[in-house]
Amino acid sequence: AMRGRAVGVALLATVPLAAARIMPFDFLQPIYYRLEKRVASGQIPRAVDEPNRLRLADCPLSEAPPAISHEKWSAVLRRHVITGGKVGTITGINVVDYDGISKDPDFDAYLAQLASVDVKNLQPAEALALWMNAYNALCINHIVRHLREKPGAPLDSILDLKKDGVVVWDLEAGVVGGKARTLNEIEHEQLRKRWDEPLVHACIVCASASCPNLRTEAFEPPRLATQMEEQFADWMKNPTKGFKLEGPHRVLLSRIFLWFADDFGGLDSSRSFVRDRGGLSGEAKSALTSSLTATRYFAYDWSMNRAPAKH
Repeated sequence: AMRGRAVGVALLATVPLAAARIMPFDFLQPIYYRLEKRVASGQIPRAVDEPNRLRLADCPLSEAPPAISHEKWSAVLRRHVITGGKVGTITGINVVDYDGISKDPDFDAYLAQLASVDVKNLQPAEALALWMNAYNALCINHIVRHLREKPGAPLDSILDLKKDGVVVWDLEAGVVGGKARTLNEIEHEQLRKRWDEPLVHACIVCASASCPNLRTEAFEPPRLATQMEEQFADWMKNPTKGFKLEGPHRVLLSRIFLWFADDFGGLDSSRSFVRDRGGLSGEAKSALTSSLTATRYFAYDWSMNRAPAKH
């Protein structure tokens, strides 16, 4: 998640390490978090004030045939996403065989489908599924292009793909609906500003270890609500990057809940959101309910969520 995120927010991910050296006292962390949140708020487009944002529950599908099939994308994900991976201290990652995807004709065929789809002729649920799938596919496309253009060149993080001073999130990632798109445009304009659905944050993946896991199938409009809930629960069950109960009155959350707190209703409401939607234990729910509980955030690891090389 932090996924595309806005310009400069990536830099915040490294600050907690320095802050730990500067501020050895844990009780000072909330002061630092407020500062980090303020910086992030100045860099991430605000979505919650946009008028007429949609809720998936209010957008039933009609009987009309689907405007686009995501089967090729599902086939790519089934073949090249491996569960149970580990990167650094982050475990339980759905790691990605990017080399395999770069040689898979179904990936290019799906990109061609995205390029030609009529985005104005989509039902709302179709649009939500399309843009989340497009985000994930075009994020991977950035890496695939690197592999194809610079075979053998190392790539430790998607953040390294910046070009001429432009961060990767603002570089053209591919074509959707006949128009060149960036990851920031998809995340902020097509998803966050159009949808009042915080679960989107569990569904779009920026090729990094601390992101929510890349799902092993495409998002499909008829099952979208269930898929999104499953994504969120899967994320919250990961004690290395989603949620961890450190004690009766201490929890760790993904930094996405700090950077994007407003999308969850604010810092306090984000804790309630995790409690109510995360599929957690009673003990964890009690901790998230108590006003005595201290909230801390995982450092964000931007290392690639790459599968180990095949030998």
